[in-house]
Amino acid sequence: MLVMNQSGDSEKAPRVGDGLDSWEQAAWRRLTAGMLVEQGLGDKEAAKRWQALVRSGDFDPDRCAAELLDAGPTKPAEVEAKLLLRSARLERDLLMTPLMQGVAGASRKARGAARTGAAALVTQLIVVGIYSVLVFLFLLVLAFKGVQFDPFFQSLLDLIPALPESTP
Repeated sequence: MLVMNQSGDSEKAPRVGDGLDSWEQAAWRRLTAGMLVEQGLGDKEAAKRWQALVRSGDFDPDRCAAELLDAGPTKPAEVEAKLLLRSARLERDLLMTPLMQGVAGASRKARGAARTGAAALVTQLIVVGIYSVLVFLFLLVLAFKGVQFDPFFQSLLDLIPALPESTP
């Protein structure tokens, strides 16, 4: 795998194990195996088997990573670009996680709730308005048929010129 260094020259990317501590190697293998499966590039049968083991509570992350990486990607040509893109999104998500907690996260959630609450209020006002218009039109049809209403509503209906004048 080739990578670009700071000067713009391409160089061989370090392989897992090149200068990494054992915990770094394990973390790298686990992440790579997980991203392979997530992107649909890993061995499908092995992925299904390990997903079943996760559900049953028998998950061993190191054995899983070893099996998935030993099987290799099913689409080698797509691996580098997709894994690099996914790792960038994962890094961004991990960087933003602290902002979603504490005071900043609470204020963000409060703003979201306020927008949601305002939208719900507007929706309810629209629904009540539509319902009111439909009821008024129904009563208007009844008034055309000659039905008499209470004096207040009748005075509103008298403002409509097409209706005959009511005689109390």
